[in-house]
Amino acid sequence: MTPGASEAALAALGGRLGMPLAFDDDSCSVMIGDQPFSIRRDGPGDRLVVSALVADDLPDAPSRKLVEDLLNLGFGLMHDGLPAVARDPETGFIAAFAIFAGDRLVAPEFPDAFEKFAAFAQRLADRLDAERRGYSADSDGDAREASAADPAGFDFIHV
Repeated sequence: MTPGASEAALAALGGRLGMPLAFDDDSCSVMIGDQPFSIRRDGPGDRLVVSALVADDLPDAPSRKLVEDLLNLGFGLMHDGLPAVARDPETGFIAAFAIFAGDRLVAPEFPDAFEKFAAFAQRLADRLDAERRGYSADSDGDAREASAADPAGFDFIHV
């Protein structure tokens, strides 16, 4: 990443959202609606890690389809920039995240990628909420699905 590229990407996102954004100790938090997002500079190459809290925990009785889809989404990081999902073992929180390689980060493209990631995170949050309320993709055709093969249409993060 060229010097200042992560700052430029964050500034471009702030411009799109209509609010100034800046890193504080290599991280920045953003609320969109009721959903918190974190953008963090991380590791070698100054990559950006974007994450979103999508649920406080798994539903008590998740459907097999949900478990399969969540496990499939774990492979997102192996596919160069696709979003992935993880569960914090200490808190139970479920988070979606994506890693943007610093050497390929293009500031003007970052707001579009972030918006698509935010839409992915919202759909995943909705899916987990529907499961919590007793609706599953196994039994409810309207439940939204996401899988590693087609993570809700998110081959977008290739920047």
